[in-house]
Amino acid sequence: MDPGSRQHKIVVGFDGGSESRDALHLGKALAQMLNADMVIACALGPDVEFDTWAAAHFARVFEEARREVPDRDFTVRGLRDVSAPAGLSDVAAEEQADMIVIGSTHRGRLGRRFPGGVGERLLSRTPCPVAVAPSGFADHGHFGLGVIGVAVDGSMESAAALQLAGDLAQRLDARLRVITIVPASPDDDFVHRTILRDRGTEIQSVALAGFPASQQVEAALEEGQPAPGLARHGVDLDLLVIGSRGHGPLGRMLVGGVSAEVMWSAPCPVLVVPAAAIGGMALSGSRLAAEVRG
Repeated sequence: MDPGSRQHKIVVGFDGGSESRDALHLGKALAQMLNADMVIACALGPDVEFDTWAAAHFARVFEEARREVPDRDFTVRGLRDVSAPAGLSDVAAEEQADMIVIGSTHRGRLGRRFPGGVGERLLSRTPCPVAVAPSGFADHGHFGLGVIGVAVDGSMESAAALQLAGDLAQRLDARLRVITIVPASPDDDFVHRTILRDRGTEIQSVALAGFPASQQVEAALEEGQPAPGLARHGVDLDLLVIGSRGHGPLGRMLVGGVSAEVMWSAPCPVLVVPAAAIGGMALSGSRLAAEVRG
């Protein structure tokens, strides 16, 4: 099949729980905006022994999904003897999906959300970007992409995130906020602080240079810890796009646990571009964005 003509797909992890309900509604909204088909996947681990119980469970879960989004067509995939991260990753690969959508899996103090094992293990193996719905997203009502933020630190991973965020913002007439957070200098060392700030300014300049003058782009350069800073920006954003496992010139800004922490703490949906997805995303991400408006 000609890759430029294939139908885009979004895989949504749904098990009937409240967090997966958030994922379902985010997946529906994104599928509508991006003119993509939606695949609902539910995984059962190897501890389930009875086929009849599994069949009944899948039937209940998928019927609940249909009640939740009665105005949206989707296909279903019931997965046996597999963990949720492995199952979702496999389905995404088989379907040539452009995105996986999951919900938070735990809630901690002050309502913070923790994707925990599912989200972090999924990022280590998925072939495409992963969107995480914040807790309570299903009850938010209308969702639009008016302001899209992207974290940029000079790494290859953040460059891929910038490409995807920029394409989506352009096609959806959304404002793009390019965010760079430089580490705070130890002991308020003026020279060190100036060097870091200059490097951050250089990274921002390179990032902004790639956009046409007609596109709505704003820059945000800050000092401090990346995860709390990005989470603060999430208050103003409809979507935050970040890279995972970046090793950029500013140090380990979005590496492993830091990108996971952003997923936990940001109040808006977060779209993570894992390192394993970069090769394919450079093409599929652009195609997805380019066909938002046909």
